[in-house]
Amino acid sequence: MAEIPILGDPIYVIGNGYVTFAEDYGGGWGNVIRVVHKYKGNYYESLYAHCDKISVKKGSFVTKGMQIGTIGNADGVYYAHLHLEIRDDIFMEIGGGYSKNTKGFLDPTKFIKSNRK
Repeated sequence: MAEIPILGDPIYVIGNGYVTFAEDYGGGWGNVIRVVHKYKGNYYESLYAHCDKISVKKGSFVTKGMQIGTIGNADGVYYAHLHLEIRDDIFMEIGGGYSKNTKGFLDPTKFIKSNRK
């Protein structure tokens, strides 16, 4: 059974990459971190939202397992949790929320399990 996230728990990056965004996006997104990864010749992006604290800066390189921030709640908008997206289109905007169009988005659990080393 998965542990219940607690406000301030660490967030670890899913793989080596380059931080392209690390700041407060505002609205219901709160603090957002975007990391571009090159994996098996393709580019992917991992996006971490609703962070309480950000521990990395735009332009920095990160390595798999490195702490990049802490679990947050978008300044009280949500219960503490991590919003994680994995995208195979690294040029997409963050967006306005839920959409039926899933083009460019990958299932994070499936992607991580199938590529875990």
